Amino acid sequence: MASRFRGVLAATGLATLITAVPVTMAFRSGADPLLSGGAPFGANCTTCHDFNQGPGGVDVVGLPRRYRVGATYEFGIHIFDPEQKGAGFELSAEGGGSHLGTLLITNATTTAFPVSGTPTDYITHTHEGVDASIATWSIGDGGYTYDVGWEAPTVDAGPVTFFAAGNAINDAAALFGDRYYSGYATLPAGTIGDADGDTDLDLLDFAALQRCFSGGDQSVGEECEWLDFDDDGTVSLSDLADWNDVADGPTAPFPADYVLADAVRGGKLYDKWWIVNGAAEPMGEHPLYPMIGSQFGSTTYRCKECHGWDYEGVAGAYASGEHFTGIPGVLGTSITPREIFALLKADPNDVTNGHDMDSFGLSDRDLWDLVKMVREGAIDTSDLIDENGEFPGNASSGGFGYSLSCVFCHGSDGKAVGDTPIGAVAVSNPWEFVHTVRFGHPGAPMPASDLLGWSSSLIIDLGAYVATLPTE
Repeated sequence: MASRFRGVLAATGLATLITAVPVTMAFRSGADPLLSGGAPFGANCTTCHDFNQGPGGVDVVGLPRRYRVGATYEFGIHIFDPEQKGAGFELSAEGGGSHLGTLLITNATTTAFPVSGTPTDYITHTHEGVDASIATWSIGDGGYTYDVGWEAPTVDAGPVTFFAAGNAINDAAALFGDRYYSGYATLPAGTIGDADGDTDLDLLDFAALQRCFSGGDQSVGEECEWLDFDDDGTVSLSDLADWNDVADGPTAPFPADYVLADAVRGGKLYDKWWIVNGAAEPMGEHPLYPMIGSQFGSTTYRCKECHGWDYEGVAGAYASGEHFTGIPGVLGTSITPREIFALLKADPNDVTNGHDMDSFGLSDRDLWDLVKMVREGAIDTSDLIDENGEFPGNASSGGFGYSLSCVFCHGSDGKAVGDTPIGAVAVSNPWEFVHTVRFGHPGAPMPASDLLGWSSSLIIDLGAYVATLPTE
């Protein structure tokens, strides 16, 4: 198992690393540690390379939706950008302030542990790996996949997030012109015998056991791995006996799709879902958007447009003004996950207030991610923003955090990305600022503080500082 992450790094240590990176980083031969986009501050390729984004991205491919304690997984980090020529990357596996499990080198030619730092906490590219990406980039339709491995902890260590930072290069051997992307995948630990992932061992799992048993070679799908108690590659009579010993009946309160859903991705979907899932931007107005509303077109399909950045709808910041709709919020809803899912998917002609979102381009998995965000990600923002719409934090502390996490993309004045300075957002719409800090911005490689484990006080201090930046 990889050595434990040393808590939240001393700020001076991280600052020293970032200051030194332009001098010490080996660039084509690999990245230094702490640049995967993981905790504590989401540091990434932009500490060296000018922030520049294009039509590409980073995907963590080939992982299951849950990990089995002690199991070994081989998967890939796929960086793509049809306008570039190759790529490098860095990967970490983290959770709860620690590096979890052990990262493994599966191809010693294209990948390596960083030269400095704790060896197995990060994996990065090699010079040969970058050369291979350049040689096959056009063949791979403008992308390349680095093969890596990971050995899971020998005990349930809670959810693990794989943070992947990718740098799609123009092969000009310069700091400028490359493009930074980020991706992640979060896996909870699974329970042996729970084939569907809903945390109980019931008749649905027994039915899966029958399917896997009849196949004899685990050819039915990922569910069979969770029924192979002795890990011998088959589901046999001994596994049936073991399953009977631990079966506990229908005890899970939520369906598996909800348990395995991603609330952080749901937060991005809540903002602008077609940017997240690649669906076509919707046309016209959403059937449920009220006549009293003043917005038009695809804006009316954004969850936030009716329910608000503060999740309180008409009871919150959208009680009046250009975003008023009179529609309630979702904060503290008592509706069950199944009921929310059904409401999001239902045709309004069949069910009152049916959102019919699947017909507009959201998959079932998208909808479950949204449900997870609504149920577990919607917070009372009055704990972060006072009655005057201001952040009651320490701007000095927030400025230090900004220098470690935000300045490389947004610039010292907060005006380097987008048309609206982030200072203006923090002042005029602090609720949007909080939501974006927590979940990231759709289509952008922005760290999500909910993945990094930031406390409320860190967000408040950051907001207090950003509110001092130029607003125009």
